[in-house]
Amino acid sequence: MKKPILFFLVTLVATTLVGCPQPHEWSCSVASTSISQSSPTPEKIVISIDGTPSMKGFVSNSNSRYIRTLRLLKNATTTAFPTTPSPNFYVFGTQRLNEIESQQAEQPIFYSGSRRELLDAATYRIVKPQKGDPKNSLQVIVTDLYQEKAQWEELVANLKDHYLLKDGSAVGIIAIRSDFRGDIYDVGLNGRSYRNIATNHPFYVLVLGDYSHIKTYFDQIKSGSQANNLNFPDENFVIFSTRVFENPVTFNISDEQPNFVFSPENAQESSANGQINRNPNQLGIRRVEVINDRNVLVKFNNDSIQNIERLIVNPLKSSDNNSKNLIEYKLEYSSLPYTLPLINSLDYKLNENSDFNQGTKEFKPLQTNTSFLPINLENWQFVDNNQLNFNANIDRSDNAQTVGVYRLIFDLVPKKISDTVKPYQAPSWWRDWSFGEEGFAGDKTYNLEPFLYSLGDTTFRIIENKPEFALGRLCFVIEKK
Repeated sequence: MKKPILFFLVTLVATTLVGCPQPHEWSCSVASTSISQSSPTPEKIVISIDGTPSMKGFVSNSNSRYIRTLRLLKNATTTAFPTTPSPNFYVFGTQRLNEIESQQAEQPIFYSGSRRELLDAATYRIVKPQKGDPKNSLQVIVTDLYQEKAQWEELVANLKDHYLLKDGSAVGIIAIRSDFRGDIYDVGLNGRSYRNIATNHPFYVLVLGDYSHIKTYFDQIKSGSQANNLNFPDENFVIFSTRVFENPVTFNISDEQPNFVFSPENAQESSANGQINRNPNQLGIRRVEVINDRNVLVKFNNDSIQNIERLIVNPLKSSDNNSKNLIEYKLEYSSLPYTLPLINSLDYKLNENSDFNQGTKEFKPLQTNTSFLPINLENWQFVDNNQLNFNANIDRSDNAQTVGVYRLIFDLVPKKISDTVKPYQAPSWWRDWSFGEEGFAGDKTYNLEPFLYSLGDTTFRIIENKPEFALGRLCFVIEKK
């Protein structure tokens, strides 16, 4: 009798062990959110002022917006960086010349072109780090940005090489119009001059250095412009940065923030704890704490469980009208202040660490180009630069090849630049303040729009080529039955 009992027990234990799901603990990490900077404050602040004759019309009125802006640029350095020495002022033309007192730039004689080097402005040279300036300097350049195509192309190339390609560095620009009466030179391919023009003429403040320093300086200039009745519009402040967000987008699933609702065609509401408030068998989808298909048991680290969406997808029933269920997600998104806002279009790519299990105890890597996924993300929308909305289409079709447990990591990236697609939204003044060969306009800037779009495109192409870059990371564990 003992042998049959022993045989029965061994068989029972073996059967039990075979039937136990293999535990797998899974976490979903997101990228670091810190922004690199060389130090909390710049070691030196350099303000270089275009001293060519084309700038003379800005000082025909002793209280012009241009003169008041020069004073503001100096005062804002003190409030923004109280521990940094007072700024050093320089005049530039084809090169940066001698140091000056800031008040000199308020006088017409400053722009007389008395030296050969001050007959033309070579801004593309001035943006390069100058000998004697510490690496941790904040460069401020005041100019009218009148440039031929070859000049602005070289300017973009130098801004890319010396700032945009450096981690934490950026390029800031403020667009300002000032009362102006004077001559405007070197317009168009023929280099025409226009005499005694009275208008509101644009000039620009370029600010180059660490993003954090530029942002702090912009904050002080903006508040100072309001206090001094200059009132620079918010959209006239732009920072070109290869980092465009404060924190990467991710799920934050909790009882208080379920993060999703089912679309009206599928369900009207979700309950407070994120569970579906209608019949799960009717909807075919439900959120769970763990995934257990009797082959694998997927558990989640407490530190990352809020970042992971966990869904069970039931197969279609004969009464179902649609093989897909639409889930609407609303996630927090924080763009970096002053950076170019993203348009309502994103790409996402399957991370190489995604994997799949189909009826076994182990997971196998998924090919990043696989078409057999139970989910598709679409309809991206940025709302007020602080929220990202999108839809997830869940596939419930009867396809044996897609049945199993998926651990999916999707990295979000901007749309790629093309002739017809810009992943960013340009402010209106890029176009409205620009003119080309079609005709002169004293209240606009020659070749402004192509220069700024080239700088914007260059910035986002750098982002495209950063393998580690992602706007966010969305992690799903889906059991498709």
